[in-house]
Amino acid sequence: MTLTKIEASGATWAVRDFTPEIRRMAVEAVEGFRLGPLYTPQTLRGTIMRPPVGGGASWSGAAVDPETGYLYVPSTNGHSTIQLTEPEPHEPSTLRYIRRAVSAGPVMPRGLPLWKPPYTRMTAIDMNTGEHAWMIPTGDGDRIRNHPMLRGLDLPPLGGDASRSGPLLTKTLLIYALTAGGSDGGPRLAAYDKATGAELASLDLPAGALGAPMTYLLDGAQHIALTVGGEVPGLLSFRLPE
Repeated sequence: MTLTKIEASGATWAVRDFTPEIRRMAVEAVEGFRLGPLYTPQTLRGTIMRPPVGGGASWSGAAVDPETGYLYVPSTNGHSTIQLTEPEPHEPSTLRYIRRAVSAGPVMPRGLPLWKPPYTRMTAIDMNTGEHAWMIPTGDGDRIRNHPMLRGLDLPPLGGDASRSGPLLTKTLLIYALTAGGSDGGPRLAAYDKATGAELASLDLPAGALGAPMTYLLDGAQHIALTVGGEVPGLLSFRLPE
């Protein structure tokens, strides 16, 4: 398994090269779109923008440890496409072109990923030095790993299971909600060793998380609470064993 490099406008973009067939599909998918470094101009066909409009690491927020100076940042690996068009006669614009659309294209056929994994991840950054202490994919990404064109490959965890929920940091743990990987394949709440990123525990959730978890102490017992979705969203609270 190698990585295909596409040179465009002085930038190198990496598309997924799981197999020769998938490599060909990825190269064809980005053909005709503009790819380039930061501040690459928008175009009529479409300029690919990474991270996407929804943000790579800006949506969920992060967690910081004031004792160690570590910052824990969840992020998403995806893209959006920015497209220009000429304004319609009824539109009050003095510009020759305006931004008409933000779309997800280009898209790989059959639901395959376009870019290299991990598709979601958690990164621990030592703010004292600026170095990345560790990075882990958030989730195994079984939805991708079990794709008919990938099922026979010995792939590592790919990520792609992270929610838009923010992380919760304690003295020893980093707690984060995922959209998949539970005992029934559904949402779960995962606890990681904040020093190494190793997953230590997992708890099934009845629905996907809507916000960051929080913790509190009540009658000497530690609780973790978070809001989950569903037909009627609810607030769940779990008590740690004594």
